[in-house]
Amino acid sequence: MIATLFKYGVSTVLSMTLTLGLPLILHHGFGVGESTSVAIAFATAYAFNFVSLRSVVFQSKGGWRRDFLKYAVVNGLFRLAEFAAFVVLRNQAWLSYELALIAVLVVSSVIKFFAYRAIFGLRVSD
Repeated sequence: MIATLFKYGVSTVLSMTLTLGLPLILHHGFGVGESTSVAIAFATAYAFNFVSLRSVVFQSKGGWRRDFLKYAVVNGLFRLAEFAAFVVLRNQAWLSYELALIAVLVVSSVIKFFAYRAIFGLRVSD
């Protein structure tokens, strides 16, 4: 389990870098709107996360189709919740753009470990 947590941590850091870096580049570098930049980054991270979590972190033995369908539903729900949380934190809690992004990503990453562990069928002994 320690090795899995380490791999998840590395994958999460790479994903967070992509998810945070891409909207900052799009927004500050190219003038793309805040919400649009975040939506693009979340969509890009989607593919990266599926491949890295399934193949490297949890080393799923299930079929790609089965794994993708489960992942698509759970990840889609997470992404919708993350985007909603970002919008609320940005507009209602008056957090800065960057702080709202970071807060959403940190909280969701902790919760996702357990959800993805269940999806990809990692045994308790792993």
